[in-house]
Amino acid sequence: MSVYDNLISILFKLPDGRSLEEYFKNVLLVGKINTGDLQSEVEFPSSGLKKYSSYDEVLADFVPSSQFALEANAVFNQKNNTQTTSQIQYLMIAEQGASESAGDALDKAKAVDGKFAKVVPLSREAADIKACADWCMANDRFCDFVVTDVDDAAEIAAAENNYAYGIFRKNSTDPIASAVASTSTCGYFGGKDGAAQFTQLTGILPETYSGAEISEMNSNNVAYYTNVSPIEGGETDSFGYNWIIGSRMLGGELRQRQMIMHYIKKSMGLMALEFFNQKPVYDETGNNLLLTMAEKRFRSFQTYNLVIANTAEQTGYELKVTPIRTGSNSIMNTDAEAYNAKKFKLTGCYYDAIVGEKVDFLFYVDPSDEQVEQILGE
Repeated sequence: MSVYDNLISILFKLPDGRSLEEYFKNVLLVGKINTGDLQSEVEFPSSGLKKYSSYDEVLADFVPSSQFALEANAVFNQKNNTQTTSQIQYLMIAEQGASESAGDALDKAKAVDGKFAKVVPLSREAADIKACADWCMANDRFCDFVVTDVDDAAEIAAAENNYAYGIFRKNSTDPIASAVASTSTCGYFGGKDGAAQFTQLTGILPETYSGAEISEMNSNNVAYYTNVSPIEGGETDSFGYNWIIGSRMLGGELRQRQMIMHYIKKSMGLMALEFFNQKPVYDETGNNLLLTMAEKRFRSFQTYNLVIANTAEQTGYELKVTPIRTGSNSIMNTDAEAYNAKKFKLTGCYYDAIVGEKVDFLFYVDPSDEQVEQILGE
């Protein structure tokens, strides 16, 4: 020990929170691994899932001509897209067995490692695409996929699936869906993050469409990649930009809005676990702690440009906790079931940073029995 040690004391406190970043920075590719896809003497894991952090790692397993390698190249080689850079952490490849449905393959992959927000099906078959889209809607993930026929997206759209983003492509082997998925992998979906609209892709050539084709795609919320220029005719591409055109999920919701809602829901769920990790007392002291933690979260949402900022003219969000025992509007007097279960109740609204529309929410802070056991170590 030195004199310095006696005079100076610095306390470093590590953050308690868990990060959601890896969940949002991973893309899962699902498809059937056929003979000739793998390098010689390579066997895909029996678990049916493997993670890759680079294109070179994928090439160690898959031959360059394999569709898996083509998709991986598109994932790892996207450059700057408007205000965001592709920040993918892992490409996860899930094998779909010969007699296995895409949904079953995704169930198996999720059980091994569920840290992925994006799913891209390798198949261009309508049944496989729908199976992936249905799975993503049921499992709270997002699905980017290619359709070579706009009608293939009709059934998904009819189900009002706002987790599915369809991209039309004449070339059935073009890895455009993987490219789009990787450009919106980030720790959060603020600013232009998550918005496929106006994204420029690396290694993907634009296609030219007729007015009738564009009208059909627009009316069905199917995106496409084309050159947009004020001057028509050959050799005019340099006057415009190659862009993804299409801002909506097949169900009609704005893609970026849907991702922001998803991020806020996941983040608030994580906050609830951190709140219960402090073993709060079921009284106004616990209520005040919950409100403080929630307000901190929403201030971070404003920082990330998910929620509009507070100004003299507008408030980005409003939060309040319901009193537990005090007053006629207390949980004890108005919600006996929640009171008996010792549920905290947080209500409020926020205005999203995309279109500034109000989103109301009711949030019962009550983890599942499984989560409580994990928190308490039981």
